Amino acid sequence: MHDIRTWAQHLSRYCDGRFLSDQLFTLYIFNVIQRHDNNTKGNFFYYDKNWLGKDLPTLDELKEQIRAQDFTYISKLRYFAQQIRGSDMYWRKKTSELQSWIDFHVSRQHGPPTHFVTLTCAENWWPDLRFIMADLERNAERERNSNERNNSQRLDNSDFVAMSKAVRKYPLYVNEYFMKRAKIFMDEFARDVLELEYYWGRVEFASGRGQIHLHILGIAKDKAYLNEFHRAQSEDEKVDVVRRYAENVLDMTADIEIDEHHKKLDEYKLTSSSPLGIRFAECHDRNLDHIHLVQDAMLHGCNDYCLGPEDSKQQKCRECRFGFGKEATPNMRDTPGKEHINNATIKKDSRGVEHFLMPRLHSRWIVQHSKTLLQTWRANADVQLLIYRSDPSIPDVGEIEAVSRYCVAYAGKRYKTTKQEIDTIQNVIFR
Repeated sequence: MHDIRTWAQHLSRYCDGRFLSDQLFTLYIFNVIQRHDNNTKGNFFYYDKNWLGKDLPTLDELKEQIRAQDFTYISKLRYFAQQIRGSDMYWRKKTSELQSWIDFHVSRQHGPPTHFVTLTCAENWWPDLRFIMADLERNAERERNSNERNNSQRLDNSDFVAMSKAVRKYPLYVNEYFMKRAKIFMDEFARDVLELEYYWGRVEFASGRGQIHLHILGIAKDKAYLNEFHRAQSEDEKVDVVRRYAENVLDMTADIEIDEHHKKLDEYKLTSSSPLGIRFAECHDRNLDHIHLVQDAMLHGCNDYCLGPEDSKQQKCRECRFGFGKEATPNMRDTPGKEHINNATIKKDSRGVEHFLMPRLHSRWIVQHSKTLLQTWRANADVQLLIYRSDPSIPDVGEIEAVSRYCVAYAGKRYKTTKQEIDTIQNVIFR
């Protein structure tokens, strides 16, 4: 008998895509796998004498243990919960793994993390992914013995609507392609061009339509700019060190002249063209390509994600958590954007974390980015340089902890505290 995961994979990759295109079935099959894993591991937890002992405690005995401040059973249950995806203990474990990764590299004199990179997916535009979708549709049409080749032909003709339907129909293949592309990109491009010697990554799916993206914490070769930054005497010298590194190594900018009112989506649905659907090797004008990519992928538009939920009483103006300003009118999303600045600077955010800001003379809405990273990845790609004031050879633990918390806020899910989790389990037992 095959393993349940093998069975699930067989159905998910069935030749005509009938199972994968059914979203309810996809949720059901992953739910079955999770329940199967939990039951298998739960049986071990319950029956193994080294876990709960030979004589299993009754519910009344568990209540007495808890009243006597004996939380042994709860501690074992919380340890078991580390294996349950999505549980508070699971995310606490993943956060701990990230902190251990940082501690390991600091102890090996590799230095603290220097880059925080986010890579998103342009699933509706990437040409290689479109070829994959077209092949899947052709195979499905062949299995149905259909004489019509509407979907595959429309995909061959770069039809936007057909592509957006296909990626929703075959999300498994979209995610696999994204991960393979990201792995090659990080191992080949990032190591050589961005000079990242070590990196750690975590996949996340955006709320709403579930777009896959990847958060990456990287450590640059030879501590990159950190040694020179530490040796610099004045604040202006320190800023200049980071500026030179950002411009010369990462090719970063926040200051180009663009059309901020570019109506990309409506136009592209009609013309089926976008710079995101063109390979870097096919570009004839690099500067023009950069401008078009910024207009499509690197312009910030404030919404409820960055502003938070709307104020039902319409009395409070919300503030963008990415620094693009505060609403002029409650719930209208009419933020002013980032202020123009003439010179590079280092500025603290509301969390006390320092950020390096490039000169910004033209646009208030461009997201600071690496030109080379954007043009090679061909989708939204964010990179931030992490700032430390201490000696990188003997880094201050407090500084690393502050930066870690900032990165974990993006790269890890929020979870209940240990006390909240214990209280929840106790409430279930005493119910």
